[in-house]
Amino acid sequence: MDTIAQTLREFIVREFKPELPLDEDSLLIEQGIIDSLAVFTLIGFMDEQFKIKVDPEDVTLDNFRTIRAIKDMVESARSSSSPSENKAT
Repeated sequence: MDTIAQTLREFIVREFKPELPLDEDSLLIEQGIIDSLAVFTLIGFMDEQFKIKVDPEDVTLDNFRTIRAIKDMVESARSSSSPSENKAT
């Protein structure tokens, strides 16, 4: 698991306390680990941690289905932002 995925996993475990083991391909919504409110909590975390903005059209079930999908969205947002905006803290 890379750094972005690990950071996301740690946040999800800390904030939402899933009862199941969690990996990059765990089905977050289908398994009840996150819900619609949690998606917005994750968006706030991603904004703060990764310095990205999630466009409203990117808030889809597919983009929040797994940690891998969220990681891909972060990487995509980082690659489309300017270099000074894409540094994680």
